[in-house]
Amino acid sequence: MVPLMASRTKFKRDEIIILLGAGASVEAGIPASQGMISKIEELLKSEDQTWNQHTQLYNYIKSSIYFSDGIKGKFDNGSSYNVETLVNTLYELRRWEDHPLYPFVGAWNPKLLAVAGSDLSKINAFRRNIVFKLRDEWVPLLYDKKASYYEGLTKFQETYQHPLRIFTLNYDLCVEKGCSACSVERGFNEDHQWDWRRFSSSDGEFDQKQIYLYKMHGSIDWTRDKNGFLIYFDSPSMIDPDEIAIIFGVTYKLQYLDPFLFFAYELRRWTLDQARLIVSVGYGFADEHINGILKQSLNNNPQRKLLIVSPRWKTKGDEEDRAQLEHYVNALGIKEHTQVEWRPFRAGEFFHDYLNMEFLGSLFPPESEELFSEIPPPPSKNGDSTGSPSGLDKEAALDELGADFPQPPSNGR
Repeated sequence: MVPLMASRTKFKRDEIIILLGAGASVEAGIPASQGMISKIEELLKSEDQTWNQHTQLYNYIKSSIYFSDGIKGKFDNGSSYNVETLVNTLYELRRWEDHPLYPFVGAWNPKLLAVAGSDLSKINAFRRNIVFKLRDEWVPLLYDKKASYYEGLTKFQETYQHPLRIFTLNYDLCVEKGCSACSVERGFNEDHQWDWRRFSSSDGEFDQKQIYLYKMHGSIDWTRDKNGFLIYFDSPSMIDPDEIAIIFGVTYKLQYLDPFLFFAYELRRWTLDQARLIVSVGYGFADEHINGILKQSLNNNPQRKLLIVSPRWKTKGDEEDRAQLEHYVNALGIKEHTQVEWRPFRAGEFFHDYLNMEFLGSLFPPESEELFSEIPPPPSKNGDSTGSPSGLDKEAALDELGADFPQPPSNGR
């Protein structure tokens, strides 16, 4: 760890906001979005009939998404293809006759019907396979210890001495497991039912938590009861894959159902309100909605900063580093490049060595020494520079002060 000079920058409550992306959980053994795509493609090439039967459907969907991006001029790193785009596309196609655009579609592409079935039934089966893997293999932690590096969030909160608001785009339970030593508010009451008021700081009953966790895309242990209320299960395997309360793609990040709409509002609220520093760990800036909120926050306050924590894409080099930073700035579309700081750390290294008040404070210009120095007391007439009369000297000092100012005329009272 590089030693740092002690910083005089002081952060007040809600001036630091944490945003976690898929890259933050890679060290816990949870694949990022592109890693999940690689696993899907390996399964499609396997001898497992439940997977390889969907190879042609997958190839058609993937090539169609790339074709759509190409028309928009998005190639290579500019393409939006990832596991969220894939699953969301499957979901939209699965709606078929229920989709609002159905009456405007004269005919489906014959190739789609050939690979998905005349009733598109293979689409739902393929999507269920993917969500099954998410629930049972890719997202669950094999060992809680693998998420132990998340303890750095707990230790930072202790030194910060204010509740820490963490917004995560991940479905996993890394924060809950890694920060189990402190109180984490996820928004559920004793009956496992979600209640937005638990995130409110206006009620003393709910203002006791050290970490407030906003799971923007849902969680593998969430579902809805028969009345439509969001609840959670202690065992995610008890939830049907079609009923897990997770969302894919931009469209459903803004759906009217809570908690997703509430979480989007909260991210906008806290990044626009008091935040001085937004710390992004493992986020790849592929979500236009999240990017829009960050852009608005930074453009709204030129003094606000965004710290991006993400490993290098390529080998170390000035040109490569500039290109990576430029990619982040372009994705945000912000006015002031100086508001963005990028550090090529992995999440574990950052949480352990750099998530502290000294490092975060060093991102800001040094505050004036004069603001923190004591104002020297005025010297007394007898040469005493303490200027702090005590004991028998108080009365004499008062007389001296009074002699320096004109006295009001006496009116006989």
